[in-house]
Amino acid sequence: MTATARPEAPPPARPARRLPSGVLPAVLGVLGVLVLALAVGGAVGAPAPAGLPRAGAPVEWGLPVARLAARVTGIATVGTLLFAALLLPAPGGVLPGASLRAVRAAAAWAAAWAAATALTALLTVSDLLGVAPGGLTGTVLGTFLAGTPAGRAALTVVLLAVAVALLARRCRRTPASGALLLAALAGLVVPVVLTGHSAAAGDHVPAVTGLAVHVVAAAAWVGGLAALLVHGRAAGDLAPAAARYSAVALACSLLTGASGLLGAWLLLGGDLAGPAAAAGTGYGWLLLAKTAALVALGVLGWRHRRGTLPRLRAGEPGAFRRLAVAEVVLMAATVAVAVALSASPPPPGTPEAATGPAAAPAAPASPGTPAPTAAPDPMAGHDHGELSVGVLVDGERFHVPRPVAPGSRVTVFNSSDTEVTLTADDGGFDVVVPGHALLTFPAPGAPGEYGFTSRHDPGFRDVLVVAAP
Repeated sequence: MTATARPEAPPPARPARRLPSGVLPAVLGVLGVLVLALAVGGAVGAPAPAGLPRAGAPVEWGLPVARLAARVTGIATVGTLLFAALLLPAPGGVLPGASLRAVRAAAAWAAAWAAATALTALLTVSDLLGVAPGGLTGTVLGTFLAGTPAGRAALTVVLLAVAVALLARRCRRTPASGALLLAALAGLVVPVVLTGHSAAAGDHVPAVTGLAVHVVAAAAWVGGLAALLVHGRAAGDLAPAAARYSAVALACSLLTGASGLLGAWLLLGGDLAGPAAAAGTGYGWLLLAKTAALVALGVLGWRHRRGTLPRLRAGEPGAFRRLAVAEVVLMAATVAVAVALSASPPPPGTPEAATGPAAAPAAPASPGTPAPTAAPDPMAGHDHGELSVGVLVDGERFHVPRPVAPGSRVTVFNSSDTEVTLTADDGGFDVVVPGHALLTFPAPGAPGEYGFTSRHDPGFRDVLVVAAP
């Protein structure tokens, strides 16, 4: 008599992973802070200049949300790699279990960072051209990526993030995690150097250097604490990791505060007139809110050092975790305010505002004659935060908002349905711009005033001013 084979029991089902109960309210709260800050700063909702297309509310509001997602995922990538590389002891240079899990999490965060950065670039071009993302052509996207600082920055960040995502999956040693941390930090710094308000400030080098320090220090401060909460939960890991993080957080908080004050001071002109001009404006209120949040975070850090860290070393982690969770939520809200601040127009009367919409030249009386200064042109300086247009074309005329540097790439956007040309009177440049197209061309190498017209209509005339830096 043969025994009947018993069917194998199915493997036990893994319990479904659920988000902690407070994550969703925190995310919604941070998004609410972003929406409120955007409204206060005037970054969205402003009426479009006459004749200038708009891509619509989904793009207008989706762009800052995508920027926030890119900022948060970049910070999370840096924080998890910081935890793996520095916060836990690694005997023999081999990452312990918690650090390995952090590196694997960094791979996922980096992949999300690459995706969020790519989405931000797509929405930036869509916002600029006033068309839905699905209406963008490969030529326009290629011009943006290869011919504009914002496009090159986005492409560089995506490549760095993808490299971190792929290499982090095989990382098992401390030196390798440190190298990945440096690559992630480089991804945060590249946009600072190539784009943004400080890249256009009068004191370019100190402004950009200060903002780079600010971004790196803030990312290590915020991301490191979040990673400590997620990956340092084991009883034997939290105390030593928190002790190391405390030293990092102290240095980063001081650097973040000092560099932030320096950057704001330079951005507002480096004198008392700048803060006076910002007072009462949306930009000024956001700057004040960010400063207050940084002060509050400094107070929470002091409470950690004086109260919760000693209790953590005594085997009581509860107080540390509760205060750290509140600190991370406040940090995330501060990041949302920073995103809105970077997208908001600077206050009138500051040096940066002077580089925005300016008095545009009117059509000269004869070819080659310098154009007189006219009334402020509402379409000049069409600026979408990270992407400024050097020459804007609508159905009626050219708009040239500001001088350009010798040999620099001049970005042209033709918002009309008609193909136009930018044909210099002296033959120095002759550019064909199809309707609803974005392209760039090299400015003349010598300073001067270059009158130009269009072959499609001699009435289209303006002057490109090339000024020595």
